[in-house]
Order: sequence, then structure tokens, then C-alpha cells
Amino acid sequence: MSFILTQVTGAVALILVCISYFLHSKNNFLIFQIFANIFYALSFVFTGSLVAGIGTFISISRVLLFYILERKNQNIPFFLIIIFSTLYITNGILFFKSYLDIIPICTSILFTVAMWMKDLQFVRYFMILPNILIAIYALLCQAYVTACLDFIEAIVVIIAIIKYHLEQKKNSVDNLNN
Repeated sequence: MSFILTQVTGAVALILVCISYFLHSKNNFLIFQIFANIFYALSFVFTGSLVAGIGTFISISRVLLFYILERKNQNIPFFLIIIFSTLYITNGILFFKSYLDIIPICTSILFTVAMWMKDLQFVRYFMILPNILIAIYALLCQAYVTACLDFIEAIVVIIAIIKYHLEQKKNSVDNLNN
């Protein structure tokens, strides 16, 4: 039963994450990330990867807080990076099973830094490395479907970057023609 739940929650997370990278608004991006992270966390919990699963639930609160601040047109203070990094490290210490658990701790911190950034295009660039690292983590833990989802997310991020550059190029050509 947990295998099926893992697959279903992972698939829902994948769909939401893929959509989020093609959105133009950072607010909409954050909303989709919140819902995707709920399903993503559950997929890790169902596989018994508690550092990754609980870390993702911490990430949900991070994304929600950052979203609220963005909606109020407030800058995200740097001290929140420190607080969330401390939470990820504490989670890792509490639920540590193997040295592999260092990977989701690091990726959570990298994702936090990415969410703190202002430029959505730079956020996309910054998301490539942690996506690849968490996919490797899933492979090493023999969570192959989750690894596939994370690799697909990395590919989607790369496609979104290319799409953005093509749009920018088209807009600059259109501006030259006007």
C-alpha cells in the first residue's frame, strides 16, 4: 500500500512542480510549490526517508512564509535563511539514519536560498543543482520513482530557462522591429 501511495503522491507533486516553472509570477510559482511540497513530503514519508520527508514539511512552512512576505511586498529577511537552515540541520540530526541523509539537508538549504532570491530566472538556474542532488539521493536510497521525478524536475527547469531565453530573444527582436 505504501508503494502505491508513494507513486500517487509523487505523481501529483511532479505535475504541480512542472507547471510552477512555467509560470511568470513568483507568487503563483510559490503557491504551486506549496501544494507540490505537500505531496512530495508525503512520498518521502511513505518510503521511510524521514529526513527528506520532514525536511520537506519544513520547506512547506518556508514557502508559505516567503509567499506571505512576497504578497505584502516585503523583502524576505536574510535571518530567515539562517532559521530555516538551522531547522533542516536539526531535523537531520534527529532523524539521521545514514550519511546519505546529509544530501536532503544540503538541498533544503540550497532551495531556501533560491526562494530568497528576487530574480525568478536566477531562481531557475539555482534550482538545477539541488534537484540533481536530491535525485541522486533518491537513487542511492533505491527510491527509483522519486529519483525519476527529481530528474524530470531538473529537465523541466532547464526547459523553462530555455523558454525564457527564447521569449527574451523574441521580445528584443520585436522591439527592434517597432
